[in-house]
Amino acid sequence: MGWSSTFWRPPEPCYSDGLPAHILGQLTFGVGYLILYLLAGAALDRNGLALSLFGNAAVVCSAALVILTINRRRRHWAGCQRLFWDTFAAGMAIWILGHIGWSYAEVVGPRPGWLAWHTVFSLSGGAAPLLALVARPQRGVRQHATGAVGVDVASYGLLTGFVYAYFVLIPDVTNGAVATGALLTSVQVFRFVLMGGMCTAALVTRKTAWGPTYRRLAIGVTIGAVLRMATSSAIADGRYHVGTFYDFAWIVPYLFYAWAASEAPASPDVAETDDAEDRPSGLTFAMLSAMPVLLIPAIGYAAAPLVSADPEAASFRALLTGMATVGGLGLLTLRLLVQRGQLKRADAWARLLVAATEQTGDLIVIARADGSVEYANDAFQRAVGFNRRELSSLKFPQPLETPLVTFLDHIPSELRNHGVWRGTLRRRRRDGSTFASSCTVVALRNGDGAITHFVAVERDVTEELRLRDQLVHSERLSAVGELVAGVAHEINNPLQAIVGCVELLLDDHADRALMRRDLEIVRREAGRAGHIVRNLLSFVRRTAPDRVPADLNYLVKQTAELREYHLHQQNINLLVQCTSETLPVLVDREEIQQVVLNLLLNAEQAIESFSGHGTIIIRTMHLADRQIVDVLDDGPGIRPELKGRIFEPFFTTKEMGEGTGLGLSISHGIAASHGGSLETCDSAIGACFRLTLPAHQSLPVPPVRTPTASTAPTRVLVVDDEEPIRRLLGRLLARRGYEVAEATTVEEALALVASFRPGLVICDVRMPDGGGVALHRRVRAAYAESSPGFIFITGDMGAMLPLEEAAHVAMLAKPFTASDLDALLVQIAPVRAR
Repeated sequence: MGWSSTFWRPPEPCYSDGLPAHILGQLTFGVGYLILYLLAGAALDRNGLALSLFGNAAVVCSAALVILTINRRRRHWAGCQRLFWDTFAAGMAIWILGHIGWSYAEVVGPRPGWLAWHTVFSLSGGAAPLLALVARPQRGVRQHATGAVGVDVASYGLLTGFVYAYFVLIPDVTNGAVATGALLTSVQVFRFVLMGGMCTAALVTRKTAWGPTYRRLAIGVTIGAVLRMATSSAIADGRYHVGTFYDFAWIVPYLFYAWAASEAPASPDVAETDDAEDRPSGLTFAMLSAMPVLLIPAIGYAAAPLVSADPEAASFRALLTGMATVGGLGLLTLRLLVQRGQLKRADAWARLLVAATEQTGDLIVIARADGSVEYANDAFQRAVGFNRRELSSLKFPQPLETPLVTFLDHIPSELRNHGVWRGTLRRRRRDGSTFASSCTVVALRNGDGAITHFVAVERDVTEELRLRDQLVHSERLSAVGELVAGVAHEINNPLQAIVGCVELLLDDHADRALMRRDLEIVRREAGRAGHIVRNLLSFVRRTAPDRVPADLNYLVKQTAELREYHLHQQNINLLVQCTSETLPVLVDREEIQQVVLNLLLNAEQAIESFSGHGTIIIRTMHLADRQIVDVLDDGPGIRPELKGRIFEPFFTTKEMGEGTGLGLSISHGIAASHGGSLETCDSAIGACFRLTLPAHQSLPVPPVRTPTASTAPTRVLVVDDEEPIRRLLGRLLARRGYEVAEATTVEEALALVASFRPGLVICDVRMPDGGGVALHRRVRAAYAESSPGFIFITGDMGAMLPLEEAAHVAMLAKPFTASDLDALLVQIAPVRAR
């Protein structure tokens, strides 16, 4: 298995020894590489040239493996995390150049000395892992800080190269007497410093995603430092030669570097933008960036008298010190320029954020950890009526409504425990009024985890709460409408009994004038109640939105009757002025009634809020190809500044709970959907609304069936589960010469159809076991063409019948009078004289 494929295998299940398969494969490869190296070195021990070529190539390959691994994974990193591994790769490349120089000298010439130019390359390249720690990849991508951190790495790299050249290269060039032992000691000290740095990083990052990476690096560096002790001893004693165990001091750390690079976490898809932690204070910045520039002349000039008295070496050291100092100053200047660019970008970013927070409609406030307000945007200031100076004297989350002062302790406590708080506050304005605010507060913490600021983003939700209440109110009205429909249907049954009984009493006491007058009053008022119930049902019972020809005058009168009694009780006169001719329109009846009723309610409420008494006029007219309804009142009228808004959804001038603000908006939409319009008209007194609808060609004339005497039924079956209505119909029909049978259920009615053979069935639509529709279908299925005629009686004329029944069955609405029954019987079954 190749090394690269080993590093790029996805995680696999653990084997019985507990190691994941890919880790076991990497360890197997590393151990196998070392064993093969030892075996090959032993096999080539007698061939010096071959051993030298193999040993140096194998060591170089281990360093090249680090470069190849980093290069393959480089696209997965960004910012300072990529810079971290780039420093490793650059160091390995420099080390390879140094080692190739040493190997060349060993192969083509006499045995090379350790104090030569290539040693500077090797030692400088070996310092790359320590320099890479400056990038601190565990802190995140930090894209904007990459340039500055890169300059810092270069500065410390210059310092490292200067130190090695000062103490290693110059003595070799000038033939100075520098002991190899001193060099080996300094190398070993550096190895321990690198080991300490990596172990510290592994300890600090142990709970982060970069913890495993630093652990692998620390293990490799530690093993290398221990092995380097044996290698340095062998070099000092002259026992070292390539291709032996002593080369593990380089191979083992490099294998661990490659392993760490292959397993290092990838950078996030979206680069981080918060570089606050990577912007040190002025003193810290000066110490970190200027340290190499200060150390180069300090070391170069202070150590010159101590290391050698050779004038030539001293001249070279002075020249090197000067050149390195100039280079350090150049890097420091570059660092300042990069830092300046960072500050400009940060300043531009801050200005953008300030502009955004100032222009947004959200309320933004920033407070310090002690609760004192540090910043509030214009929207917040306008909302509460306090300026920044006044707000700075308050403690967050003030200003609040007095009953909410408990939040002063609750919110900071919640933020310290959970880092965020969400809820609704009741803000207090300067004038004492309040408003509801949906609020999210987050806590900002420093590197030590201590809270430094609170940031609150709020939104005034007063309007949203008002709309929610209006929608709830609308739902309640809808529920009330359904309730009214059910109650109205139930009321029609006792009303029918009252009307029917009065009809019978009128027939029985036709000669008693006083009783007859009282009965006429009862019949008239019961009929009036029934008419009101029918109108109410037709309004609240929503049928299919089919548009049918209708008389606009009739719809207006029917709707006006709904409010007539109530308006009279409120000292408001209602005048209905309809044209004498019909006004045909093609409309959805219920929707047009809703529009007229909404206009009536608006006029009524306007008068009540103005004077408490007045007059409402509804008039209809025909104009060209339009049918027109005007609703006028003598209330306060409409203020000019409101005329452009009265048809907006949810716009209302009423108090909460007194109106939804949807009436006129819905009415306007209904008028427009019919090809008409709803608008305001100029009026000398009060307000005038005009509903305009397209005129229809004519109203359909219903066909009048005139059956012959031979087809007129003499037997009638009455089917109703309400005994008073069933008995009443039986008596009314009996007095008109019909032979009557009664049934209370569908099954009983079917039996009577078979035995009684009626010519006409009068049946209630709603009954517990199915009612009129079920009975009608079963009778038609059983008797086909010889089936009797049907009349349905119902208290809810708005209820939709199936198409089959609607086409073949006549309807009689409760409460009906004897005259209504007679009129229908004339069409269906003329009375047969006894």
